[in-house]
Amino acid sequence: MMSASRGPGSYLAALLALTTIIAGASGCSSTDAGPRLAANLGTRICIVNSWTESLNVTYGQKDTSTREGDIPPGSQSCAEGTKFNGTDVSGELALPDPALPFAFGATNPWVGEPSAWILQREDPSTGGYDTYHLCTSESGMDVGATRIWDNGTERITITRLGDDQWKEFTLVLESSQGQRVGNDPCKGGSG
Repeated sequence: MMSASRGPGSYLAALLALTTIIAGASGCSSTDAGPRLAANLGTRICIVNSWTESLNVTYGQKDTSTREGDIPPGSQSCAEGTKFNGTDVSGELALPDPALPFAFGATNPWVGEPSAWILQREDPSTGGYDTYHLCTSESGMDVGATRIWDNGTERITITRLGDDQWKEFTLVLESSQGQRVGNDPCKGGSG
């Protein structure tokens, strides 16, 4: 006569067997996992200084970064982050006076498209030190999409790159190309 074990190990074995059967019958191919995993990627943004002077980069939201502080011309700083809720990576760009600081952010939301944006701090003399105004759209960005903001002095370009370990963006600061692009002055409050 054979006896059946009813201990915790037999329940675990039965659960694993049932899980294997259900997974095999699910109808999902192994290629379906790629897009689902890509939707869960964090975000990486590299700040590239192609301008004529140093700029200062500080990150408010990030998991890791390559450097913070002064970024001389021809150099870059990258940061990545993965947040369950909110912005994956955010920070501030401080240019030499008298320019007002810019804030930036990039995210890959659980629902929606990856996006990156630029904000400019309101002039503190107007009482709006903690108020930022949107310079570019916050809507989703497809791979290859570019957003440009140019105020006649400096130009900021954000580009969505192809996905790697993260949803990838570059933010390039350079001298103006003489053509105003984007919201100037930056409009709408976010503070």
